[in-house]
Amino acid sequence: MSLPRPIRIVGCGSPRGDDAAGWAVIDRLQDQLGQLTAAVSLHRAAGGHDILELLDGCGTLILIDAVSSGAAPGTIHRLEWPSPRLMTLRPGSTHDLGPAAALQLAAALDLLPARVVLYGLEAGSFRSCPILTEAMAAAVPRLVREILDEIGSLDLDERRRVR
Repeated sequence: MSLPRPIRIVGCGSPRGDDAAGWAVIDRLQDQLGQLTAAVSLHRAAGGHDILELLDGCGTLILIDAVSSGAAPGTIHRLEWPSPRLMTLRPGSTHDLGPAAALQLAAALDLLPARVVLYGLEAGSFRSCPILTEAMAAAVPRLVREILDEIGSLDLDERRRVR
């Protein structure tokens, strides 16, 4: 019987404006999860290079980033790798290497975990303001609930596979 591989949840972004949404989700998840499960680890990433460093030993990767696709601000996009739609969700900031490019590189290097889910939060603005816009702030708790539901279903699937 093998142990389940960990779930890594990575919020991409920066500390300012709507680009901070990924980090805000990680902060909320930390409050919600606490130390309830050792199978889930939470991380902040400033860009794709940080993501690449977190892949070793990962069973499921969940990425969160602010995006700009033209949808209404606060819209939550959920994609699984590989998805042709991934390239239509532009990261809202100037990450050194965007999450989509990091996933492509990881795939080329055969570093991707078995399952990769990307949540894109449609930004209202990427101006350098100190707080999230109203639409993004309202989307953060909705996304936290979605991710908690997803973790619950992944955990159940993993337990079924181990038996």
